[in-house]
Amino acid sequence: MARRRRPLTPAKLAVRIFQYATLVVASFLVLAPLYSVLVGSLKTPLEYINSSKMTPPGNWLNFDNYAAVLFPNTGLPIGNAFLNSGIVIVCSIVLLVIFGAMLSFVLARFKFWGRGLILGTYAALVAVPAILTPISTFQVLNFLGLANSRWALVVLYSGADIVSILIFIQFMRGISTEVDDSARIEGANYFQIFGRLILPMLAPAIATVVILRTVGIYNDFVLPFLYASRPEENTVSMMLFNFAGIQSTVSQAVVMAAVVLVILPTLIGFFILQKYIYAGITNGSVKG
Repeated sequence: MARRRRPLTPAKLAVRIFQYATLVVASFLVLAPLYSVLVGSLKTPLEYINSSKMTPPGNWLNFDNYAAVLFPNTGLPIGNAFLNSGIVIVCSIVLLVIFGAMLSFVLARFKFWGRGLILGTYAALVAVPAILTPISTFQVLNFLGLANSRWALVVLYSGADIVSILIFIQFMRGISTEVDDSARIEGANYFQIFGRLILPMLAPAIATVVILRTVGIYNDFVLPFLYASRPEENTVSMMLFNFAGIQSTVSQAVVMAAVVLVILPTLIGFFILQKYIYAGITNGSVKG
């Protein structure tokens, strides 16, 4: 028998209206800036100056600003910036996954003195304002010969953060220790157990960490600004910052086109991988 639907009372109707109104307002606040950037990138320089930021362009097929970004005569190295960002992201994520998963394996599988201290230290580091450490960090990078290079960013980004460690640990706790015991009976050592058994089982956690950290690294501006400021080492965020300074007196419409090109990979990646993001975070929250 079909269950009877309860009548919609005035109170429930008011709550429903409030919920949908909140969603509409939140969607507008998120989409309005993106719309403004998109229409601005399709306007001519004169049209951009003389019209509202929300006014549609006269010609939706005007791609002159994109051509100015992709084939610049102002020295905008957008291709080199994407290459630098790609190298930094790939190298950092590979090292982050290896270090983070190995550390989480030790913390989740072994009971030893200082285990809580290690987790507490990672958590405490989150509370340290980043503005307090640039000088000492730069001195260390300079001592290693990595200052003002993209490899400095690789070193800084590859350190496992507390969020990644917690995600790995939550997934690790959902893997039975009987897997380890069976492998040890077969003669496997801990490196073989981790590499051949545990690491493949951590695929959902790895996917979650990779997606979250990739977006963070791609959008980060502070670290590239502080430690990789040479033009040939610029990531996309630094390239866009420098380009906005160059073009600010010429054409803001061209700057908007550059912004769209920088945003585009993130949007495409999110729509393709959104189910993995939701599934990874949800699964990680209920493990253990």
